[in-house]
Amino acid sequence: MSEKTIIVIGSGTAALACASSFPPSYQVTVITKRNVTNSNSHYAQGGIAVSYAKDDSIESHVNDTLYAGCGHNDVTAVRHLLKSGQSMINRLIEGHFPFDTKSDGTFCLGREGAHSKRRILHAGGDATGRMLVEFLVQQLRDGIRIIEHETVVDLLIEHGRCAGVAVKDASGAVSYRRADCVVLASGGCGSLYQYHTNDSAITGDGIALAFRAGAEITDMEFTQFHPTLLVKNGTVYGLISEAVRGEGGYLADRFGRRIMAGRHALEDLAPRDVVSRAIYEEMMKENPVFINCSRIADFKKRFPTITGICQTAGVDLESGIPVAPGMHFLMGGVKADTWGKTSVPDLYAIGETACTGLHGANRLASNSLLEALASGKRCAEHITQTPLNGRYKKTPKKSDVILQVPDTTLHVLQAKMTTGAGIVREKENMQALASWLNNVSVRHINVKEITIEQAELSCLWKTAQLVVTSALIREESRGAHFRADFPGTEKEWHGKQIIHSTSGTAIRKNERIGELWTFCS
Repeated sequence: MSEKTIIVIGSGTAALACASSFPPSYQVTVITKRNVTNSNSHYAQGGIAVSYAKDDSIESHVNDTLYAGCGHNDVTAVRHLLKSGQSMINRLIEGHFPFDTKSDGTFCLGREGAHSKRRILHAGGDATGRMLVEFLVQQLRDGIRIIEHETVVDLLIEHGRCAGVAVKDASGAVSYRRADCVVLASGGCGSLYQYHTNDSAITGDGIALAFRAGAEITDMEFTQFHPTLLVKNGTVYGLISEAVRGEGGYLADRFGRRIMAGRHALEDLAPRDVVSRAIYEEMMKENPVFINCSRIADFKKRFPTITGICQTAGVDLESGIPVAPGMHFLMGGVKADTWGKTSVPDLYAIGETACTGLHGANRLASNSLLEALASGKRCAEHITQTPLNGRYKKTPKKSDVILQVPDTTLHVLQAKMTTGAGIVREKENMQALASWLNNVSVRHINVKEITIEQAELSCLWKTAQLVVTSALIREESRGAHFRADFPGTEKEWHGKQIIHSTSGTAIRKNERIGELWTFCS
């Protein structure tokens, strides 16, 4: 019997780490909507968190992850993925990945928000993601097929298992690709909001595809807003890494007042939800916020990418970098275990598309690339060690695929999500948003006639419904989910997850979620 045929959807770190971990006998196809470099991984500036220093430990890293996650983390998942991630970092080092080093040859270790130690490895200063993606692409063995400019519009579910995908190519032609296993690694849903750090290709596709296929979706209320996007005259120019504050930068208003002073014990290195809300509060007072970089020596050498962003925006570093929060990372997603298994047989989810419980209610800075590396490798390992599931029962797909497309525009959807389910949430605004999402007129379009933009809008609309429904149900504030009408973290919500599927929405207790709810900032 021949080895398995695998389809990986996406081309970020998780997808590439997964694809490269299969034995040569496996037929692996990577499908990406645009170019192979169109991923959030490619834009990651901060680095990769790993307990590498002598005075650090995995347990310390675990504790920091649990603290940032507000006690909503699956503790078992945290330990498994951080340990696997450390192994992947060692493999990168052995493979001569060019992590930044000091003059004595030791690694430069940065520090970011909510980390108790310096444990962030960088490459190219603030170009870690780009260099990692390029490295992983070069590491792909001959025989792994990469298909660019092809959009997955549906998952083929036959006899209760995932049997492949329906795709639409750049010419508009629709075809079906068979597979023994399908791996979703298509990122989160940053494009739901007006200000975001995500690649424009990241439109909630994996989540919407999985939901339609019958998989469980969870923790969608936990949407992390990065505190510092360079925003000038309403235009987003790019992300200003948390590493800037880790190296001595600080947030101040136009009068030089440090806005994080007295707001949190960690001040400018407080968890991201705390810093985002602080900047948001100042903006609501029409008090713009800047990053003061005067204490950072050799800024242009340490942060070449950010220096370029500032030059493009016409920002003078000496005057401070104007910043505003924007959607950055989705802690929720397709419910999966640490091997990537979902509730649908032969369908896997990894990276930001998945929700394993690693991040809890708020992701610890620079844990995402580590998760992507670890989850990709673990997923491939599990698939190779698992017997085939009924390959010979799978029959050709016959029925056409029809997608629901809301009669609105991306701009309108983004504006409504930003106002109604953004950094600060409350019941009345979310109810109005939920009513609009649920009652907007919808067109049913065959994928043979649909445009890629309409397919993306369909995915974002469904993802928005999941986010808003979850945010309304969770009547507390925890991590990145902040309710102005329920500002406290409630013990009765500890360990509970809001889970969506085609059969309905349920609140389920997860016994593996740790007892650290009082740590919520």
